[in-house]
Amino acid sequence: MKNKYKINSGIKRKYKGRSKRELLSRLLPKSLTIGLKEQFIYAQMTGDNPDETIGSIIMLLLVAAVIGGILTFHFLNSALYGLGAVAAILFGGIFLSEALVAMIADSVSTKIEKVLPDMLLLMAANLRAGMIPENSFISSMKPEFGKLNNLLNKAAIETQAGKTFPEALLEMNDLTSSEFFKDSVRIISESIRSGAELHLILENLASNLLQNESIRSDMRAQVKSYSLFIFIAATLAGPLLYGVSSFLIGIMDSVGASTAGSTSATNLPSGTLGLFSGFSLPNISVTLIVTVAVINVIITTASSALLGGILNTGKAKNGIRNVPVYVAIGLGIFFMVRIGVSIFFASSNLTSSGSF
Repeated sequence: MKNKYKINSGIKRKYKGRSKRELLSRLLPKSLTIGLKEQFIYAQMTGDNPDETIGSIIMLLLVAAVIGGILTFHFLNSALYGLGAVAAILFGGIFLSEALVAMIADSVSTKIEKVLPDMLLLMAANLRAGMIPENSFISSMKPEFGKLNNLLNKAAIETQAGKTFPEALLEMNDLTSSEFFKDSVRIISESIRSGAELHLILENLASNLLQNESIRSDMRAQVKSYSLFIFIAATLAGPLLYGVSSFLIGIMDSVGASTAGSTSATNLPSGTLGLFSGFSLPNISVTLIVTVAVINVIITTASSALLGGILNTGKAKNGIRNVPVYVAIGLGIFFMVRIGVSIFFASSNLTSSGSF
């Protein structure tokens, strides 16, 4: 009894003061939450406790998964499908959340890289004015630097807490996903330790970063035409062709059904419809054809958004933000084309007369 009491008391002390959301995040396997936690840190969205933020997301996903599982079981009357819906919503939600937060983290990294050369030049100017590296670093902190200023502020706090300046600088690398920032911090830290002329190194770093940004801007301008071509082909032209072809297949299906059993072409209207005499269509419903076309439109437009992200930024996840827009445009064009062609055929009395 005493041992059992000690164990229970130890568990209570261990989890005392922690919220349910934080406990939920810690109870899940780290393989599920470690990536999401890192992206939250990179996006500077964690606040004081990243586990509590992740726990809130997991709690919402659990509620959505349970509701989705119940609805799936109710409509499909299958426990297997219900469990599949629960797993799909839970794990898919975690993956989607990580991808969305990763996009925000990349946006934060981009903002940091844009103002980093200005910060380095300001720090170099302070060094030329006679300041020591620590003071020049603190004097370079400006609210105009935004997300970068948050990292600088944390490093300054660590320095005042007793850590050496190079160590405090290197700890900033754990708070961002920007490789340019990480490389710059490593160079600065090594320069301070080796006693090199830091102001010259900072000026060279700023110059190199500005040149890299110019090169990347030129590359983005060059691939923009490819992104535009993919957008037009997959998001505009593709749904248009799917809409026209699915409607024409519907007409052929109705014509084939109306001429089935007819042995003489004289009973058919004049024109090219005589081509359909004796023509038999496979037993496929128009609804199935439209459904397949809609699925193809969704896959094509979503893939074009992801491919655009790869071309523009080098990362497919940066195209996720465009997926809903591209899919909405593609489906809108698909259904508008079907409605437009239907109205055109009806107004021209082509559908009823059977002539094209």
